Amino acid sequence: MSKIAKWFSKGRRVDAVKILEPHLNLTLNAVKELNEGIKAKLEEKYEDSIKHLKRAGELEEEADVKRRKELKELAKGVLPPLSREELLNLTDSLDKIADSAKMTAKLALLVSFINLPKEIKDGLIKLSSLAVKCSEKLVEAILWMNKDFNTTLSLINEVEEIEEDSDEEYDSIRFLYNSELGSTQLVFINELARGLETIADWCEDTGDLATIIIVTASEA
Repeated sequence: MSKIAKWFSKGRRVDAVKILEPHLNLTLNAVKELNEGIKAKLEEKYEDSIKHLKRAGELEEEADVKRRKELKELAKGVLPPLSREELLNLTDSLDKIADSAKMTAKLALLVSFINLPKEIKDGLIKLSSLAVKCSEKLVEAILWMNKDFNTTLSLINEVEEIEEDSDEEYDSIRFLYNSELGSTQLVFINELARGLETIADWCEDTGDLATIIIVTASEA
């Protein structure tokens, strides 16, 4: 058994990573549904879009219920105080990802893509796809936390790289705004893009928390 796995299991009544797994899956699926909803709306598949975007919100609510259950389970574990606090912070940060997906889905339901330049549409699709990719890598990293130190850090590094790509894409979209867009539409498009970029930001922040936990574990 690796040193990391021993740290997560020795003298503890709970498997923290296993407890987090349902929350991780719900969070990731919320981001995926958001992505599918945005793509469908850009393709003028409005019924499909509404279905996916509303589902993103439902998954966030399910994730919130799971988070509350996780907090109770983690409180039962015999964890060092600092480690427990870090794990609780991790669940809160994951909740921010799901909440961002829900709020961005609400924006996507309201925003109009009529007469939107192709370059902006392409940018939104790319930004949305990066949010999914970033979330996927984060989930993979967390699931490796009690298995392998180097793999975890490598995956978290990928999360950071994807977040940087997301920042760049968001900036690129902003440069494409023009006077042909109505003021209301422009505000919504910008907020939608920012919401997608925020998901990647929270993924990076959550990855930072996971790094702290895993480094603490390796030094214990």
